[in-house]
Amino acid sequence: MSLFSLIAEGSAAAQGAAATAPGTAATQPQGTGGGGWASMVPFFLIIGAMIFLMFRTQKKQQQKRQQMLDKLVKGSRVLLAGGMFGTVYEVRDQSCLVDLADNVRVEVAKNGIADIVESAAAASDDKK
Repeated sequence: MSLFSLIAEGSAAAQGAAATAPGTAATQPQGTGGGGWASMVPFFLIIGAMIFLMFRTQKKQQQKRQQMLDKLVKGSRVLLAGGMFGTVYEVRDQSCLVDLADNVRVEVAKNGIADIVESAAAASDDKK
């Protein structure tokens, strides 16, 4: 006889004795019926929270950028997305005319403006 067969016979005898013993209840654990879905709930909650936070921060950044573009006025010094600095000459609906140098005006889409370096009000205060 091998060791494995002895262990198998011993466990079978123990189960038979527990089942036939008078006044004793079976000690086998009862399975839970929906453990698959219940274990997935935390995963879905974490994914949902991540998506919510990503969209929320993106919306805040868009609002901040829109406020910045709404502050564009003639005379504001801006940084373009290409890395060039210029002064706003004219503001249109979807674009701006920007002075890059003397006699050099470029029409730039508002999306091409990376940042307002100096507002027109601050620029006029510095000149005084």
